Amino acid sequence: IAPTALEADGWDTGLMVLGTQKAQEVVRREGLAVFMIMKEGEGFKTWMSPQFKTFLVSDKN
Repeated sequence: IAPTALEADGWDTGLMVLGTQKAQEVVRREGLAVFMIMKEGEGFKTWMSPQFKTFLVSDKN
């Protein structure tokens, strides 16, 4: 999540080039709000940064 689509696109491209491990390091260091979906074997794995979690809402009353 970024202030502009252009900034989000730039981060997306850069993080994809780095690979999962290094991208997560950059995300943590820069304090970015990021949700990643990675292919793992026949399925997928997800990861979200602590900053991304602040955007989640609960449907619990």
